[in-house]
Amino acid sequence: MHRFYLPPQQLHSAYISLPEPLAHQVRNVLRMRLGDKFTIFDGEGMEYDAEIADLRRDEVTVQLSDPRLCRGEPRLHLTLFHSLLKKDRFEWALEKGTELGVSHFVPMHTARVIVDGASEIKRTRWQRVAIEAAELAGRGILPPIDPVHTLPQALARLNAFDLAIFAWEEARGYSLRDAVRDYRAANGDQPPRVALFIGPEGGFTPEEARAARAAGCKIVTLGERVMRAETASLAAIAALLYEWS
Repeated sequence: MHRFYLPPQQLHSAYISLPEPLAHQVRNVLRMRLGDKFTIFDGEGMEYDAEIADLRRDEVTVQLSDPRLCRGEPRLHLTLFHSLLKKDRFEWALEKGTELGVSHFVPMHTARVIVDGASEIKRTRWQRVAIEAAELAGRGILPPIDPVHTLPQALARLNAFDLAIFAWEEARGYSLRDAVRDYRAANGDQPPRVALFIGPEGGFTPEEARAARAAGCKIVTLGERVMRAETASLAAIAALLYEWS
């Protein structure tokens, strides 16, 4: 069944008129008819069955079912602090991170970033990428995308997390699995709130790694092979979600 996002303030009654971009997709792209059904989710954990009740050239009205809790969310709350990458690679990391189950994205401008900082236009585009990925993946929560942070700004937020993982290709002898094992030994199996830090093309600098360690991050290696930044982020996300799935 097709699945679409609408914000909660637009889901205010049993019958609603679809906003024009969605109405166009339903009417002209998918060519749905009276009585056809699809799913709408509100990005805050609830979803509805929607049945087309009226179909006109200038308006599509649907009848909503009672809301129900979405079942597509992981137990782990994972915030991805990801350094900016070249356009296509960063958007790919956002898309796949959303599909996997990332709860929150924080773009970062770190020392070796080679692209300009993000404008509000880019951020709007990124949110659109996340919406489309959430629709596809059956997500219930739409992950917010914060304004671009510096690394010091990102590290200043660590008191909101139970575990902070800083992936660094120069780390030796302490893996992501070691960090998870140590956390569980001290805190049990309840899923933590995790912050995951991923660097840009070229990685983090030694100075950034020292600052992260001083702030309380676990500096980890993701293995013997060097990966692209967007590959490293997906590998770490998948491993963390598997551990607490």
